[in-house]
Amino acid sequence: MKKVVSILLVALFGMMGTSVFAQNNCLNFHKQKCQSSSTSGYIMSNDSRSAMMRKGQTSEFRITIYQGKDYRISVCADEASLGNTIHMRLIDYETEELLYDNKDFNYVKDFEFTVVQSRQIKISVEIPEDQNTKAAANTTGLISKSINQGCVGVMIEEMSTPKTGF
Repeated sequence: MKKVVSILLVALFGMMGTSVFAQNNCLNFHKQKCQSSSTSGYIMSNDSRSAMMRKGQTSEFRITIYQGKDYRISVCADEASLGNTIHMRLIDYETEELLYDNKDFNYVKDFEFTVVQSRQIKISVEIPEDQNTKAAANTTGLISKSINQGCVGVMIEEMSTPKTGF
């Protein structure tokens, strides 16, 4: 009996270690995998993030964007596990007004814009659920973790808005 308990504890800690290791691998995913701007002048913001996500999951976080700055927001994911479609939306934090939705632009993975008025926004990232996996889960009650989870990155780059005119 003690051997069974010992084996179960070792297996449990082994799985926890694997989960922590997988999450740590995602910490800098945006730095390694998201394509940075080819436009000179942009620098990566400390607001950039990476996380472990699964198909069908939506995650969001809040940032402040400032008047007089240009921003470029890029999203990327472990395509082998999550596919190549990432749904990104920018939402005004106070009013809940939808400011941008990449669904309207064939799910492009980057968006550049100039801020006219400082405000807080939510960046919402969704990994669409695979309909075949969903159907299999409804039938069997099981979802394979290795296929349905992976790293997702959001790279935020900023620069002062270039002056125009004479």
